[in-house]
Amino acid sequence: MRQWIAALAAIALVHVPTPDGVRAQDDFSPTAETTVTRDGTAYDFAAFTADAEFSSLDVDGPCQSCSTCGSPCATCGDCRGCCDGSRYSLRGWLNGGFIGNTSSPPSKFNGPYNAVDRSNEAMFNQGYLIAEAALPQYDRGIGGRLDLLYGEDFYLAQSTGIERRPDGSPHWNPEYYGLAIPQAYVSVGSKDANIQIGHFYSVVGYEGLMAPDNFFYSKSYSYQFAGPFTHWGAQANWNVDSAWTVQLGIHNGWDAFDRVSDDPGVIGKLRYDSPYSGAWTSFAITTGKEFNNSAGFPIQDEFTNRTRYSWLVGTPQCCRWQYVFHHWLGFQQHGAPDGGQANWYGIDQYLYYNINRDWKAGMRFEWFRDEEGTRVGLNRPSNPNVPPLPGNFFSLSFGVNWSPTDNLILRPEMRADWYSGNSVVDPYDDGNDSTQYMLGFDGIMTF
Repeated sequence: MRQWIAALAAIALVHVPTPDGVRAQDDFSPTAETTVTRDGTAYDFAAFTADAEFSSLDVDGPCQSCSTCGSPCATCGDCRGCCDGSRYSLRGWLNGGFIGNTSSPPSKFNGPYNAVDRSNEAMFNQGYLIAEAALPQYDRGIGGRLDLLYGEDFYLAQSTGIERRPDGSPHWNPEYYGLAIPQAYVSVGSKDANIQIGHFYSVVGYEGLMAPDNFFYSKSYSYQFAGPFTHWGAQANWNVDSAWTVQLGIHNGWDAFDRVSDDPGVIGKLRYDSPYSGAWTSFAITTGKEFNNSAGFPIQDEFTNRTRYSWLVGTPQCCRWQYVFHHWLGFQQHGAPDGGQANWYGIDQYLYYNINRDWKAGMRFEWFRDEEGTRVGLNRPSNPNVPPLPGNFFSLSFGVNWSPTDNLILRPEMRADWYSGNSVVDPYDDGNDSTQYMLGFDGIMTF
C-alpha cells in the first residue's frame, strides 16, 4: 500500500502544463452551455448534471461564472466569494422534497429504493456543507476538503468503520436521518497534476450524491445499486492536455475505511473531450476484494473479487440538446445464491433540452439487469422490498429544472418503474406489484 501511495505522490508533484491553460473542474460538466444572464451578459452556465467525479459547485479554475448562484464573475463574489481570489471557501446547500406514489404502499417505501425512498411524505434529503482549501491556481501546493451531510441521504454516504462498524452494523446513526462525512481529503500538487489522499467520491458512474450535480430528484438504479459511492485511499488526477484526463488510485474497497477484512483495490478512469466537435467519452473501472454476501443469502461469507466498469459517451456540451449514454457492468465471484458468480449490468440514457436561462427539460430511460438478484434491494433495514429480486428493472423519468433565482433550483419529476423477472414476490407495493408510478418535487437552495 505504501509503495502505491509513494508512486502516486511522485506523479502528483510533476506539473504538466495544459496548452490551453488551466481547466476548471466545472468544464467537465456534460451539460454546460453558453447562455445569457438577465442583464445580457454572456457567461458559461454549468447545468446540474455532471460526470460523477466532478461537482458543479467546485469552482477550481479561472472563474467564468459562479456555479452556485449562476452570476457573472464580476458579481458572484457577492454570492459566496468564489471569484474573490481566495483559495478558501465555505459553501453548501439545503435539499428536500416529496414523492407521491400512486400505489400508497403500507410500508411507505418506494419499492426497493435506497435513495429518495419514502413515499407520500416529505423528506429532508441533504443539509450539505463544504469547507475547502483549493490548490493554488498556477503553482504547486497543498489543499484539502471536508464535506458534511445531514439528512436522509446519509445512508448513501456511510463508510464501514466510520458511520458503520467494521462488521457493517450501524454506529451512531438511526435509520432515517443521520450525519455522514462523504469526503475528507488532502490534495497535493497542481491543478493539472495532483494526488488526493483520504475519503473521496468514486469516479465510476454518472450520477452523484450531491443534489446540485443531478438533474433528477430520484436516483437511477445504477447509482443506487450497481457501484460504490465513495472510497478511502489515494488517487492521482492528471490533465494530460486540453483533451485527455487520467485518474488512477488505490482504495480500501467500496465505501470502507476499516472493515473485517481490509484488502486494497484499484480504480482508474480515462476521459477524452474532443477539441473539435465538443463530444466526450470516458471509461472507468474499479476492482478488488469485497464482501460477497451483502444480501444475506445462505452461502459462505467471504471476500472475493468484485469488478465494476462504466462507459460514458456525451454529445457536445454547448448545444441546446444534450444526450448522454451510459453502459456499465459489475460482477462478483461467489456472490450468487447458488455460490456462483453474480452479474449485474445495464444501460442508462439521458436527454436534456436547454429551454432558456431559467428552464431546462430532461428525460431518463434505464434498463438494469440484476441477473442473480443480488443487488437491487440493498436498502434500509425496515424496507420489506429486499433481495433476491432477479430480473430486469426499467425506469422512465421526465422532469424540468427551474431556477427562479440564482441560488434556488426547483425540480418537478414524473417517474414510472416496471419489473420483468422470476422473483417469488414483486419489487413494488411491498411485494404486490410489478409496476409503480410516482410524482415528485424537490428544491435545492445553495449558499
